[in-house]
Parts: sequence; C-alpha cells; structure tokens
Amino acid sequence: ENKQVGFWRGAAEDGHLRAGLTVDAPRRWSPDAPVVYWVEVQLRSGEEILAADDRLFGFRTLSAQGEQLLFNGEPLCLRGILNWGWYPKFLCPAPDAQTIRSEFERVRALGYNMVKLCLYVPSPLYFEIADEMGMMLWLELPMWLPEVTPRLRAQAPIEYRDILEQVHAHPSVVIYSLCCELDSAADAELLETLSGILRGRTSGVLACDNSGSGEAYGGLTFDYADFNDYHFYCDLHYFTPLVDHFSRDWRPPRPWIFGEFCDADDYRDVDEIVAAFGGVLPWYLTEQNPIHPIDKLAYSQQVERMAALGDIGFSKQDVQRISRQQSFAIRKHILEKVRARAAMGGYVVTSIRDTPLATSSMFDDLGRSKYDAEAFRAFNADSVLVLEQGRRRIWKRGGDRPAPVDRFNLTAGAPVSYRIVLAHAGQPLPGGVLHWQLLNADGAVLHSGHTPIEGPLPAGTPREIAGIIFNTPQMGGAYTLAVEFGDLRNQWSLWVYPAVTAWPDALACFDPGGTFEGLADLREAARDVSGVEEMTGQVLLTSVATPDVWDHVRGGGRALILQSGPGALPAVPRPFWREAIKLICPHPVWQGFPHQGYADMQFYNLATDYALDAAQLAAVPGVTSMTPILRRLDARQFMLTDYLVELRVGAGIALVSTLRFGAGLGDQVGDLAVNVAGRHLLHQMLAYLKT
Repeated sequence: ENKQVGFWRGAAEDGHLRAGLTVDAPRRWSPDAPVVYWVEVQLRSGEEILAADDRLFGFRTLSAQGEQLLFNGEPLCLRGILNWGWYPKFLCPAPDAQTIRSEFERVRALGYNMVKLCLYVPSPLYFEIADEMGMMLWLELPMWLPEVTPRLRAQAPIEYRDILEQVHAHPSVVIYSLCCELDSAADAELLETLSGILRGRTSGVLACDNSGSGEAYGGLTFDYADFNDYHFYCDLHYFTPLVDHFSRDWRPPRPWIFGEFCDADDYRDVDEIVAAFGGVLPWYLTEQNPIHPIDKLAYSQQVERMAALGDIGFSKQDVQRISRQQSFAIRKHILEKVRARAAMGGYVVTSIRDTPLATSSMFDDLGRSKYDAEAFRAFNADSVLVLEQGRRRIWKRGGDRPAPVDRFNLTAGAPVSYRIVLAHAGQPLPGGVLHWQLLNADGAVLHSGHTPIEGPLPAGTPREIAGIIFNTPQMGGAYTLAVEFGDLRNQWSLWVYPAVTAWPDALACFDPGGTFEGLADLREAARDVSGVEEMTGQVLLTSVATPDVWDHVRGGGRALILQSGPGALPAVPRPFWREAIKLICPHPVWQGFPHQGYADMQFYNLATDYALDAAQLAAVPGVTSMTPILRRLDARQFMLTDYLVELRVGAGIALVSTLRFGAGLGDQVGDLAVNVAGRHLLHQMLAYLKT
C-alpha cells in the first residue's frame, strides 16, 4: 500500500545506532494473506546520506503450546515438500523468478503449505518470492554427516552467522534446522554453539538442532530442539510401531514434525527423457554420483540393466504408470496415518522433483506432476477426513495381545463398522451433514447414509465425527467408500472376497520346523506327512524344499512351498513397499482376487521381508519352466526378484512364495484366519494346484 506506518529519528551514540519502531495494529503475514512491510534505514550527516539499507519483513508467530503447533495463535498443520535444490536447467540452486513462482503454485495445488530447503541456501530471490506468495519455508543449514575437525568448529559458526544475517527477516522462514541426520561425530559442544547462534539471531520461529534426531542415528540422546523430528523411511506395516516406539509420555510435550519421510520410488521411462533431450540421456543420468556406490543406486546403469532383463511382460510406460499408482497409494496411507494421530504438527514429504539420486517425488524429470492434484489434496490439506476403526484384542497363551483388523480387505456379506475422523487446522469449521456412499466398480451406489454434525468444530486434535455401518456386498470385487462433508471429500478402495470356509481336500502338510502356526485352520485340514511315499495323490503344503519334495513334484505331484524367510530356496532380504515396484503378472491364481494392476492395500497383510532370487530358482534341478506371478522390480538397482512363481518341475507343478499368509509383521493382522486377502489368494493357489 506504500503507506508509512512508523518513523524514527535519532543520533548515534558511541559509534552505535539503536532504533526502535512501533507499528500499531500490524497486519500479520500468513499463507492466505502474505502481508509484508518495508523498512529503510539511512545514516545522515545533515542532508548527506552516508549509508543506507532496506529490507522486507513481516509480522507473524510460530510457536508450540504443549503438543500443539500454533501459527499466529491458531492450530497449524505443516505440510512440507523436501527440496534438495536440484534444478537441472540451471545446474545450481538459483532458479529464476518464473521457475520459483511456478514451483510454489504447483506444490500448493497438491496441498502443501511449506517447502523444506534441505541442506542448501537458495538465492535471495527464492526467499523474496516466498514472502510475497505466502509459502512457508524450513531452512536446513548445510551440514550432513560432517567430519568434525577443528577447522569445522571454527568455520561453521562464522558461516551460520552470515547465513542468518541474510535470511532471518523473511517471514516465510518459519523453521530452522542446524544439521541433518548427524551421528556421534557431532558432539554437544558443537550443536550447543550453533544452536545459541541460531536462537540469538531469530525470533518467532521453531528450531531443531539435528533433523532426524541424534538418537535415531547414533548421535546425542538429547537435543536442542523445539519439536520432535524423525525421518521414518519404512515399509507401511512398520510405520505405526515406529511412531509408538519413539513416543514417550515422560518427555515434556511438544509437537512432532517429520523432517523428511514418506518416500515412494517410482520408475523413469528413459525413452521419454531421451526423446526430450534430443536423442541422448542427459549426463546426470549416465554418470555415477560418487556419494552413493553403484550397489546402492544404479540409475546410471538403468538402460543396461533393464535391457539385460529382457522382456518382463510390461512396457516401460506400463511400469511407470504402475509405479506411480503404487506410490500414490503408499503416500495416501502414510499421510492419513499421521493425520489421525494427536500431537502431529506436520511433515515433510520426500521430495519435490526427480533427481539423479532419487525418483521419489511429486514432479518427474520432465516437470510433470505424477499425481492428480485434487486427489492428492484430499489427504494433504488443512482439513482432511480419515477412515478409522475400533481396536480389538485376543487372548492367546494365557494373556492379552493386540489383534489388528484389516481395514480394507473384507469378507463378502459381513458387517463392517468404520469411524470417520476429522483432522483439522485453522479456524473452527461450521457444522453440517456428512454423506457417505459405497460404490461398485461401475459407480453404482450400493449403500449410502448421512450424519448431522453439530458445529463449530475446533481445530487441533483429531476427532471422530461420524460412524458408518453396512454389510459388505455378497459379490467379491473392488469397491469404493466415498465420504463428503462440506467442501471436504475423501475416498478409499475396499476389496471384498468370498468367505473361505473350507479348504480343498487331499492336502498333505510337511512342516518339520513348525513355521505354519499362523495358518492354523489350513494346517488342521491337511494330513501330516513325513516322506515322499506318503504324498502320492496329495497337494503338498510345505515350508521346506527338501529332495523328497522335489521328487514328489518331478514325479507329477503338486506342491505349495511357502518360505517367508531364509531357507532352502534362494531368498534375499528386501523391503516390500519401499524401493520397489510390484508387477502383477497374468495367472489363474488371480481369478477373483480384485486388483487394478498395481499393489494397493489389498497386499498390506501379505507384505514380506524376503523375495525369491529368480535366476537361482530357475536353476533347481528338473525345472523346465518358471512363470512369474508376483514380481519385485527394484526401482534403484533394476533387478527382478519374485514373491510368487509357478515352477514346472519334471511332470509336476510347484507354486513357490515368500508372501506372509500368516501375516504378523509390524501392525499386520495376526494370522490366516483374519488375513482376508491372503486367505482368498491361498485358496486360489491350492485350487489351481488341484486342477
């Protein structure tokens, strides 16, 4: 408005000039109203200007009240995106104004309200445009796994003071972290010194000394931080146990902000990139980055390694599409888990754009968004609706144990009870009516209902606002539960399976190690055997692949070999969801098993820590063919392993799998009786072997 709101004139004393201004009723800076002020300082001698300086600043506060994060006094959910400063067109973290504005507009369309500047300091232009556009920033100062030498101890304070002098007035910078994922090399003396510099030169911000926490990386067991900050990169079923493990009620309450997390690798179609770059791959996708060895990241060898795999049954575009559908499902699940919990101040999702070191991002190498913005905002906004359930326990071996319930895989014709939780930040919401519908694959409404909700609904702690009860359809398949409350919408895929009440007859079980405890009723339906002569005419269910088992198959028998860990079959430890793309290959065992061509939450309770080494498996004596059914394409190493394969061995057939039909990892369900998707798939596998 160019309206003067304050003025001061005074004289220097002892070579120092101390000025103070009061702005009556200042307008506060916020993402919705990024009001900035301009201050100019002139040193005059009479009418002569000896020196002058000016800068923009804003009025705003970010504070913690117990576990609640408050921005200008109102509850806030920080939703950040990680930016490593990778701008391939510029080769340095100094994008032009148009690029910066476009970046902020696009991440805001996805529901983000903050960008974390990870280990780099951008040009002044970046901060100025963030101030203007109302994009909050987390500035992480550039220190990651340093060698703490006397030189670093002397130089780091100098550089940190210089950086803070340049940026501290920007209202967009709301959080600072001194370092990232420091281990025991960084001692308390160094961090205390740097923390003192930071806190002495900033105000109205939150600070963290070691983003990721020292205790998680072998560093300090205490911190100089205003909030809890962890970097949980984990398979889906380990996320809740990790959060519970790091939650401690005996610590002073403070907000929890994930400084970076929720990565989900996908696949580059390098042919697209070659076409966009005049027929060649850019150098940064062919040169190996020295920071990460080839056995960790092999993007520089993607072309050669994928060619060596031959025809995998999916085009490059297919794999790219599948990977992005899978990564969307992963991010949705994790972010909704966060929003359903109290004390969560926010998060930073990894990351903003594909780089030579990662494909876990919102935007690909060609600048395209990987996800539909409206669909992503449904679970990444100030206010979101989350699907929840009650909790159960079981009495087992003389005591209570948790009994997780499968939220997304349901038995046909069974009653279901859900709760809708509102996670809300900002001004209180008015009341209204929540509407819900259960839709089939054609969009037809099978069930619906509505619940009046009394307002106002204050922000802060998540709260249950409605219950949903219905009976699942009698027909198996994929369904959608959609909810709407005012302007808020969300939806979840549900998978319904016919009840498995009986297993195929003529089953034999060979389980000398007793590893099938989680398959109780199937185990009871099978006849125990100890030798090949007892297996004749039987479909063998076994946990070990002994010479007798292979003799049985070679002679025309059928076997289902389940090995969920290391053992006789060549199995390798691998994360199920992270760093990998699941490829669902055409096969009769998928009959009646609903999926959309990619791994979504119907595989949650089948996820395993091991995959089969396909090349070694094909070398089993007598194997004449191997048909993949569920594969794992490593998104970083471009190697194939398998979770489920069919082997033709001599005159017989074996299905071999590392999937956990008994579940039991992390917060998976406890056994086959309640692993609805696994129970149906296992029944299909046995039925196939019987034919």
